[in-house]
Amino acid sequence: MSHRATAPTPLTSLARLAFALLALGCASCGPQVIEGRPPFIGIAGMSLQNDVLATDFRIANQNGVEMNIQAVEITVTVDGDTFTREQGERQLAIGANSSEELRVERPADDAARRLLGSLERREVPSLTFELAGRVRTQEDGYLRFEHKGHFYPVPGRPGYFRSAVTQADKLRREDPL
Repeated sequence: MSHRATAPTPLTSLARLAFALLALGCASCGPQVIEGRPPFIGIAGMSLQNDVLATDFRIANQNGVEMNIQAVEITVTVDGDTFTREQGERQLAIGANSSEELRVERPADDAARRLLGSLERREVPSLTFELAGRVRTQEDGYLRFEHKGHFYPVPGRPGYFRSAVTQADKLRREDPL
């Protein structure tokens, strides 16, 4: 029995070319690693105990690679007044697609005590807040964020408050100067 080599037909050559292009296209359509997105920073909880305002910020890395934060600037305002602020050098490594919490404790000022007291007494249903700032990362430099939301009292836990974000805005990398 002898085997004879046959010359490829134009249809066979075209099918091979289409298969090669399809394989190349599928390889480039693989999972894309997200990089350079600002973290989503929210307020995991807040408490007012013994004239100390404690805020737990949840910092979520939305990237597919680790984020190494070197500095933070976070300001929370209520009715245009600064409610709490954190600014300074911080070394915080956050794994890909994960989050960490940052606790900030400050003496409560009169405005914070008054506003949170009215919320706790149910004189107002919620407090509208704005959270804005930026982080400096080793990988991407300064990344800005801005959110709006509401504070609510935690039922059965006097002096404790939770938040809900209603609008995330301006999550972007800062332009270099």
